[in-house]
Amino acid sequence: MFRVTQILAAAALIAMAAPGDVLAQSRPAAIPDEMQAEKLPRQHLSGPRFGFTAFTGDVARIRQAIGKQPIISQFGWQFETQIVSTESGNRALMEWIVLLGGLEQSERNLSLSWMTGYRLPNGLELGFGPNISVRPSEQPDKNIDSTTSMVMAAGATLPFGELYVPINFAVAFAEGGPRVTALLGWIIG
Repeated sequence: MFRVTQILAAAALIAMAAPGDVLAQSRPAAIPDEMQAEKLPRQHLSGPRFGFTAFTGDVARIRQAIGKQPIISQFGWQFETQIVSTESGNRALMEWIVLLGGLEQSERNLSLSWMTGYRLPNGLELGFGPNISVRPSEQPDKNIDSTTSMVMAAGATLPFGELYVPINFAVAFAEGGPRVTALLGWIIG
């Protein structure tokens, strides 16, 4: 499973790095006006996130063997750019999520995810992207340990009074077993 996520991540990065004229060759020469999406100005939104991550597989067993719980708290911030916003309410998104986890167990797990996704007018959203997590190493000959993974996330951003409240669930496919994260927060426009 880990090999599949590495291949998917590499393919996504290659596709994003392709020059515009290469991608344009696969598009029709002209798109009729009635088929053009009406674009609205980009929005930059951000806000705090909090929740938990549950470790599975080998990682959960190793944590339990050294007296650590297989679930850690997460606190952080999400930076969102709505790349394309249409009058119909559909949005193409790019997000950076920075989380600090495990403080309740005297840990300092720092995680950074870069997600691309799509949000429907009703608030339902889906995204995926790479993640890197770093933490101080427990081995005397190393300063830090790091883990890379591919993350798939789904959730909804719902109106709550004058705020918008995102509720997201993510699965990070990494060596040692998937990590499952649930996050809640609010958006500041």
